[in-house]
Amino acid sequence: MKLSKKGKYWWIDYRANGKRYRQSTGATSYAAAKLWMDQIDVARKMPTFESAVEVLRKFYPEKPAVGKIALDAIWAAYESLAKATGKQTADPRGMVRRKNQLDRLIQWLKAKRGTIQTAEQITGPIAAGFAAHLADLGLKTKTRANIIGELGCIWRMLEKASTDIKNPWGNLAPRNTDSERGLAFSPEQEKRLLEAAKQIGKDWYAVCILMRHTGLRYSDVARLQWSDIKDGILETVPHKTANSKISVMIPLVDAAKTAVDALERRGDFLFPLHAELYGDRSRASREELSFREVMTAAGIAGKGFTIHSWRHTAATRLAEAGADMETRKRILGHRTDEMAAHYDHAAHLEQTRAALNAAAT
Repeated sequence: MKLSKKGKYWWIDYRANGKRYRQSTGATSYAAAKLWMDQIDVARKMPTFESAVEVLRKFYPEKPAVGKIALDAIWAAYESLAKATGKQTADPRGMVRRKNQLDRLIQWLKAKRGTIQTAEQITGPIAAGFAAHLADLGLKTKTRANIIGELGCIWRMLEKASTDIKNPWGNLAPRNTDSERGLAFSPEQEKRLLEAAKQIGKDWYAVCILMRHTGLRYSDVARLQWSDIKDGILETVPHKTANSKISVMIPLVDAAKTAVDALERRGDFLFPLHAELYGDRSRASREELSFREVMTAAGIAGKGFTIHSWRHTAATRLAEAGADMETRKRILGHRTDEMAAHYDHAAHLEQTRAALNAAAT
């Protein structure tokens, strides 16, 4: 390659595939033209096309086009539209989860697809690459489907903001092929876990007790407030039924009441640390508050055991105690809003209490 000046600009002469080419560098000074040529020469010597592109990307950073939605402005655009149309999730925690998944996508784009700087540039192939990345992380199909579903919700709203945006997430949610959706703990494992939780602290003991004897998900227990418990009865709206404002009413068995009474009041939440860190996916938060620490201390490992196993354990113990299907659904939640809507929880309170007491032994 060599440089030559033609008019006010410097031109580069080079050969490729046996042919001679000439191209303007767009530079009026020799120094700028030489830098341009040297950059191309470095890229030409890179071992792969991808690495060559990375070299040139640093020299020619792409800037978002005027009027486009930059990556860091996506959430603000979505949130504004969702509020304007009344389509934001009824549960604030739902918006937190949705933003966390968007942040996960943006971090991946900045690390692996540096040329993508606007929402308009996120096309089907880019979305498919992110879906493949989630699979490479070893995430379960249900988790991946939830992440892609949240992103799809955001993009369906963004389509209203820009004619250049098309929702690329529609057909990328994986089919549920996980063979193990979660295992119940055995009675012996329960004892070891509760002992380990006591030793570790961080309110893990009371959290585990409540999950075991109510069947609530961790996401709901972590953000329980003192106002949710009155006269030994826990009433809350699980996040799964938040949009329909369907609540559950669960009498606390003696073990649960004792665990709750032993807690120190430190604000509105029963478990301030869990309420603060729930949904925070940062490494520091995961290291500070991880149920894996409790399981490790209890000597429990293996595929299928997670904090969600407490919910499976509650369901298993209710079934073993002879609780009928209707009572189990009333305690654990319901597959459809229609099924839940016709239940009068208060009318069945004593039946529910009896089932929970039987399952507690």
